[in-house]
Amino acid sequence: MNRAPVSGHSGLGDAANRFLASMTITFDMWHDGEGYDLTALAGISPSERAAIEDILIRHQPRDWRDIEALAAFDSAPARDAIVAALEHPDPQVRHEAMRYAGGKADPVKREARLIDALRTRGLYHGLSEAIDEAAEFHPPGVIEALLDGALHRDGEAAVHFAALLFFLHGKAAEPFDWGQRPFFLRFQTADRRERGAVFRALCATIGVDAGRYLRPGESVG
Repeated sequence: MNRAPVSGHSGLGDAANRFLASMTITFDMWHDGEGYDLTALAGISPSERAAIEDILIRHQPRDWRDIEALAAFDSAPARDAIVAALEHPDPQVRHEAMRYAGGKADPVKREARLIDALRTRGLYHGLSEAIDEAAEFHPPGVIEALLDGALHRDGEAAVHFAALLFFLHGKAAEPFDWGQRPFFLRFQTADRRERGAVFRALCATIGVDAGRYLRPGESVG
């Protein structure tokens, strides 16, 4: 939430300055996932749009809200900034850029970044966005990362991986089927034998060989 305040400009109108004020992220905005004031942005005069667009393009550190706001500008510089954000190190920024420029993403790089996020990120530090992306983009390497994570990652991540694997293999109608939540919650364990047993049940349901994901000396219960 450490975003530098964005100052108003005396040469801009009320709507433009309301929008600039909304670029200073408060705790409530951060906590609730609230974006900038897009209503104010829509009310900015045509003569002011270039100035606001330039501020958004130059704004650092980059935030997913910048991408959402830039999508409101039908201009080459705004589109270029969104495409560039597909390579951004912040998963939330990349996730937002995918909404508007997903067709521009290099599939090989996208897969590599997604696999890395599934393996290393915490649920509130990019993993949630990675899970959402994997529901839509899941080449074989992503499926493998989900299966390995369901067996080896922490319980919180494993619960969501198991749910998504059910969905991707046609065993659920949505990425987290609440009707099957009791089964998914069985992955919320640090006991390796229990995790192995529920992983084996998962693999039997979706038609995958559980043994492929064992590490040396490991069993699945």
